[in-house]
Amino acid sequence: RRNLVADVAHELRTPIAVLQASHEALLDGVTEPTPAQLTSLRDEVLRLARMVDGLQRLASAEAAALQLTLVPCDLAAIAAAAADSLSATFDAADISVERRLTEVQIMADPGRLHEVIVNLLTNAVKFTPAGGRVAVETGPDGSRAMLRVCDTGQGIPPDELPRIFERFFRGQGASGVAGSGIGLAVVSELVHAHHGRLDVTSEPGKGTQVTVTLPRAPVRFQAASSDR
Repeated sequence: RRNLVADVAHELRTPIAVLQASHEALLDGVTEPTPAQLTSLRDEVLRLARMVDGLQRLASAEAAALQLTLVPCDLAAIAAAAADSLSATFDAADISVERRLTEVQIMADPGRLHEVIVNLLTNAVKFTPAGGRVAVETGPDGSRAMLRVCDTGQGIPPDELPRIFERFFRGQGASGVAGSGIGLAVVSELVHAHHGRLDVTSEPGKGTQVTVTLPRAPVRFQAASSDR
């Protein structure tokens, strides 16, 4: 909790300082309320709004271990629904989506897992240039289930990889990309709340691959699903 308060204070300090200085300059008549000046103020307000929204999602994710409603469900179906919900986003960014979805039954909270996959796909879109490709894959992985999201984006430098799931962390490649640095922290919290594991590999200039492994549903649930 102390670390979170320190992180939040650090992140809020800059936009608040910018807003305070800019408003004081306007009130004192040092600067004129031009469209460019007002746009800059609006951008700082939007940055604060994104940060507060991200903190709310993170707080919800951190409490997920006590709130998850685990039911047997098909990981491929959840991944397909998540990809469908972002179809307009992919089209607008001119990025193609490849689906390699094999049914695999898991014990999960479908709504929370949908959030995980949406966050991973959204992050892939942000860092993949127009004309690129994002792939989402599901299937069995031994005694566990596997979800993988790959992209042909800019990749992540090796020294930044260990930090990408930290709250508010934004690497050098994130400059100019909208976001608060919260999305992957939410992913980490929710995956671990599902007793899952996260692995990331990346090569600058060639793309990133995020793999999530989750416990499979007990055999009795898998058999019931097959019967249906």
